[in-house]
Amino acid sequence: MNKDQMLQELEDRLKGLPADDRQKLIELYEDLIDVAKENRNVNSSFMESVELEDNSEVSHLVEKKSYRNSGRMILALVSLILFNSIFVLGPAIAVISIYFSLWIMSFCFVVSPLLVVTQVFVGGFTSLEFFISILLCGIGTLLGVGMIKAGKGLYKVFAMYVNWNLGLIKGE
Repeated sequence: MNKDQMLQELEDRLKGLPADDRQKLIELYEDLIDVAKENRNVNSSFMESVELEDNSEVSHLVEKKSYRNSGRMILALVSLILFNSIFVLGPAIAVISIYFSLWIMSFCFVVSPLLVVTQVFVGGFTSLEFFISILLCGIGTLLGVGMIKAGKGLYKVFAMYVNWNLGLIKGE
């Protein structure tokens, strides 16, 4: 394991710490490795003998910081639940309701020529109704295609919002 790999592994293991503390510990390890190289004590056995899990000071710091961070995470979670239920839930329900109502409207427009065909058997069929139903079928088809694209966009926005909320909870 070389110096860059070891520092990258150290950084991965210290993700629970705040950025300042994490950077200080990484600099400390980097300085220790540089001093060891200067003293010619660095060889492959030294790099292999350095174990990040066995360092009780670092693991104690991570546990201590993660305990403090868990309190922040709970506070952030509760506040986000309140914020989302007060300000976001209403508009989200409205947007989802409009989305599904446009899907229903698209389906009804596409089915309208079938209703005109049933009117032929009952009687009272006019050619104007037939042409209007064909026009509505085309509009319904275009609306359906638009709703597919809108659904993909809504999904992306929803996923970004959920990821943003998770990032706030984690403190990133």
